[in-house]
Amino acid sequence: MASLLLEQQEKLRRHVDEWRFRCRAAVAEIGPRSASTSVSSASVRLRVAPTDPGVGVGAASLLTAAAAAEDNVDVSKFVAVLSHSCLEISRLSDAASSNLYRQLLLFGHTAEGPNEALLEGEPQKTFAHSIPLLLEVYEIINGLVMILGNLLRQLDAICSVRDKNVRPLNSFKGLDLTTAFGSLGEGLMVFLLVDEILRHNGNTRSYLSLFSRMLDKVKSEVDVFSMSFEDVDFLDQVVHNLQKLFDIGFFQRLVQEDSPLCSSITLVRSNKKLLDTFYSFFSESSSEIIQRIGSLKELPIDRRTILHLLGLFLFFTTTTGEAPDKKSMNLLVEIFQLVPVVYVEGGKRIVLSDLIRFHCSPSLSLLPPIKEACEAFGIMKNSYLARLNEMHSRDIQAINDSLSCWSVSFQSAIHPSSQMLTEEWVRHLQKQILQGVVLADRIHMLVLSMLDLHMHLEVPLRREKAKSLCQMIVSLKAIGDLFHMKGSSLVRSLPHIINIIQSDIEQLIISLKTKLQNEIAKGSQAVKTGFLSSLIRGGTDTETRLIDSLSLVLMSLQLLEGGGSSQRQLTLSITMDILHSLGYLDIELVGVRKLISKFSILLNFWSLIDERTNCSFLYWRKEMLVTWLSMVYGDACKLSWLQNIIDAFSDGMSLLTLGNVGTVTLQHYEEEIENALRKEVVAPLCRDIETDLRLHVHSTHLKGSVFVNPTKTGVRNLSWYLRMKPLRLPSKFVDIKLLVENHLNSAFYTYSVMSNYDNRVRSYAPYSSCIDKNCMKLKYISKYFLMTGVEYILDVCRDASTRRAEIWC
Repeated sequence: MASLLLEQQEKLRRHVDEWRFRCRAAVAEIGPRSASTSVSSASVRLRVAPTDPGVGVGAASLLTAAAAAEDNVDVSKFVAVLSHSCLEISRLSDAASSNLYRQLLLFGHTAEGPNEALLEGEPQKTFAHSIPLLLEVYEIINGLVMILGNLLRQLDAICSVRDKNVRPLNSFKGLDLTTAFGSLGEGLMVFLLVDEILRHNGNTRSYLSLFSRMLDKVKSEVDVFSMSFEDVDFLDQVVHNLQKLFDIGFFQRLVQEDSPLCSSITLVRSNKKLLDTFYSFFSESSSEIIQRIGSLKELPIDRRTILHLLGLFLFFTTTTGEAPDKKSMNLLVEIFQLVPVVYVEGGKRIVLSDLIRFHCSPSLSLLPPIKEACEAFGIMKNSYLARLNEMHSRDIQAINDSLSCWSVSFQSAIHPSSQMLTEEWVRHLQKQILQGVVLADRIHMLVLSMLDLHMHLEVPLRREKAKSLCQMIVSLKAIGDLFHMKGSSLVRSLPHIINIIQSDIEQLIISLKTKLQNEIAKGSQAVKTGFLSSLIRGGTDTETRLIDSLSLVLMSLQLLEGGGSSQRQLTLSITMDILHSLGYLDIELVGVRKLISKFSILLNFWSLIDERTNCSFLYWRKEMLVTWLSMVYGDACKLSWLQNIIDAFSDGMSLLTLGNVGTVTLQHYEEEIENALRKEVVAPLCRDIETDLRLHVHSTHLKGSVFVNPTKTGVRNLSWYLRMKPLRLPSKFVDIKLLVENHLNSAFYTYSVMSNYDNRVRSYAPYSSCIDKNCMKLKYISKYFLMTGVEYILDVCRDASTRRAEIWC
């Protein structure tokens, strides 16, 4: 009778354990069922960027005060018109980079992958929901076509020799169009990237075709579907235009004979000076990037600039039909050898040879240097991977050392009070921000490139290399956390940082103002009564060049007085290019451009950090999650990596959310992360703890055995795993300790051998207490019941040992 009662008590205990586990798990998951982290667990992140209140209407609003103050309307209008085109291209390119590329990349993406058989009508439904996205693509492309046409006509006018009376063109000694050509390349890059993404994602064209067929049926039976014929016909026209663009290609549509830019292209073809200026710019910019790429001097925007240069090269060679000069072709081939692939938002790989093969004219692709480079591109990619591995082996220790020193210094920096704020402290913080951005960019480039190329080229990844890449991923998330932790301090310091960099640029320009004013004063007495107005009305060519130079200097100084927005920075770059083109002053242009590059990084450091520390590219490399979790579990010193690894793979949720893939796909991906965590961490931990408990029993309680101290004979201290805080997933928490307790309590109650419960079992209580305190740190529920799971396993092991002894006897 007593045995039956004890057996019923064991069943009740198992039932209570299961109920307790389910209740705690349910409480942990209380909250909104969304893909984002709950409000209570997500950190509050500050993000700030300098803005100008009147920049929405273009560069003209920035220069109105300058033009009025200087009374040099010709120069002011020239700068304003050119700046407006560049600013509009930058705005549209930013709009495409922020959302468009990733949404197109994930168009039609499902959890099961491309081989999933969709339900009938599902592709048409998906396409209908994505029509706003495709219309946004259409609007951005149309806006870029119009503004690129304007910019090409402006460049033609600048390089034209037909009109000698346009100021300040008649004062130019040379042509420096670095910023204008850079903006033109940025706009052309959008066409290339959209084409490449649509070429790789076949869902867009297939869904569009199915939707078009459905519309044909709807048009034939309009009354059945209760729709007006005009609405259906309008939608059909929109779909037809999109289908035509997708079939031709956005970039090919731009350069073909009936292109919307045909009038601008005609001007470009007939302007030999513009072509020479472009090839000069291409050679200079390519040489600078080749010197920096892969070195410590590489800028975060250099690899993106390669796409700008390639877009310009393809556009000018295709529209003119002329072969480029030998120097430009050799530089292009050298860029291919150094960087055969470039990555854009969402971890999308852009192969440079594919851009040449699909977008250049046949005559260009048959040129020996280009043809040989495209044929040898497979070898180039393998060589690039070998260089990356060599660079990783050579620089990883220096990167880790720099990261350690930077993190300690950055984390310990405390924002002083306004009375104690000094220029030295602001410059030190400025240096720390730049170091953090450069470190994040370099680590991000190495991890993304090496992971992708190892998978793409099917080159095995050694365990040591995989562990090092895992450490770099953890470092990326740590950098992002540090910046967000210091968010409030950075927000307060940003105005001072911008003011310091503006002052540095101003120091290089202010001397030019004094020099020009002295030169003008020597040549005219009109300086006493408003020399600028009188000299503009007439004067020699030298005086005109002096006045135009002074006007540009004053504009630059006035741009540096306002808030440090990216619009002001771009307009300042254009102003300095024009000032250099006038050729009257000996400007330290290299120093100014270095400071402007630093200025640009500091203005956009928040977006750069967010982009470089976002590991959403790991969504395409999900197989690495299992590998890295198993590595971390095997080394207790790396337990702190677990949350960072989960956060890195959880970044894929933001990519999926942006792509509007649906709730099912989001939940499936989160379940993949959780299942991997349970399989690679929780399950081995439960198995090892159970094994260690049995080792304790055998080494302590079996009769005739030699006393063994398990803590010194191979038994690991697993208590660290149980002291961890619950791991945060995008919409839930995983409590490792709770899962382990539930598993052990359940496992120890399901043995078929039922021991005889008597007072001997109570004698094992001190040993179970020792195990609890010194090894596992698990809080069993023994205080509520007569006997614990540990005590039960002790008895089971003792009975099993007795049975084996009887058999052998």
